[in-house]
Amino acid sequence: MRFRIRLEIERRYRYYDVEKISDDGRLECYRIFGKNKSIVLQSNRPLLRNKGLKYKLVEWKVIDGSIPFSKIAELFIDAIMKEVDK
Repeated sequence: MRFRIRLEIERRYRYYDVEKISDDGRLECYRIFGKNKSIVLQSNRPLLRNKGLKYKLVEWKVIDGSIPFSKIAELFIDAIMKEVDK
């Protein structure tokens, strides 16, 4: 599954391509493509949804690459969650 997200960073809109690279029923991974590098984020959302824990907080972590600021990581996670939960 591949989709595009739009983030507002420093009063400018930036677009990123996101690809779902794995989903085994427990964990799912997304690769975010930037201009020169990519980042892989992993979440436990499928496990929580399968157990019926709809309102429990989903845990995210960076598997590959780095995000310089936690605020930018939150923007990525929020945009991905909005797109996936459609």
